[in-house]
Amino acid sequence: MQANLPVIDLAPSFGTDPDGPRAVARQIDAACRRHGFFYVVGHGVPLALISHLFMVNRRYFELPEAIKNACHIERSGGLKRGYDPIGWQALEAGRPADLKESYYLGAERGLDDPLVRAGTPNHGPNLWPDEAHAPGFRQACETYAAAMERLGRHLMGLIALGLGLPRTHFEPFLHDPMPILRLLHYPPQQASQLDDQIGSGAHTDWGGITLLAQDDAGGLQVRDELGRWLDARPIEGSFVVNLGDLMQRWTNDAYRSTLHRVVNAQSGRDRHSIAYFFDIDYHARVEVLPTCCSADNPARHAPITAGEHIVEMYRRTTLTENTA
Repeated sequence: MQANLPVIDLAPSFGTDPDGPRAVARQIDAACRRHGFFYVVGHGVPLALISHLFMVNRRYFELPEAIKNACHIERSGGLKRGYDPIGWQALEAGRPADLKESYYLGAERGLDDPLVRAGTPNHGPNLWPDEAHAPGFRQACETYAAAMERLGRHLMGLIALGLGLPRTHFEPFLHDPMPILRLLHYPPQQASQLDDQIGSGAHTDWGGITLLAQDDAGGLQVRDELGRWLDARPIEGSFVVNLGDLMQRWTNDAYRSTLHRVVNAQSGRDRHSIAYFFDIDYHARVEVLPTCCSADNPARHAPITAGEHIVEMYRRTTLTENTA
């Protein structure tokens, strides 16, 4: 069954009409409260840029294992950067390791960066594949990540408006964000395997918002309030946007961080996707927003820093010690 997720056109939010952003914000607010998932179109990210990174994505995962493992994630010194092979992560407790491989990239920070000098977890330089083996990989990823950060900031402003806050409300939490760009490859699987290993086990995302570009293979499924797994089918030129646990916590459970998974058993071929996790500053303190609590609706969650939460979730889902 297909998930009935809203498709929101962001184009009016970029225009000069002051009512445009508020109209779009109302649509986003309704989607966040009901589904925690929605599609966006009219987002302003060039389709050629997205298509190019998908090409880079496919070419990288076609490389021999020995070349990919030269950038194995455990070579990043605990930074959760680089290549993680099939079997490296289990997002759903009690299920075998996920049937996927991926490549993690974060904000590029040199050793002289203040956050790096302070020993802030998961902050530092990326681990890049050799240009001879993966030509154009770094440039494509960095160009795409810059475009996605701009879109992420734009969406956070619209979310603030939808919550009855100033559009700039979240900007103080985004001085040094810690986004993760993750290129993903899911091998095809048979329907008979579904009781065992699947592409990505059922999970919620951990941080702020996720922006997902998916190819046309399908496989993303979202669980509805009745416990049914519904297909979030690809829509050409769109991003799938979903909320993470910190956003649900921030809004006192008004917004939903929804369970989802990947089962690549429909197309009979490889599935590729590109996830951009737009997470706020490591040291940002997340406590229930003033518009989401009252005397009749007190805060349900204690304050926490974004970094503490993210690092703990990496620890819980990693199967190999000292890796991500």
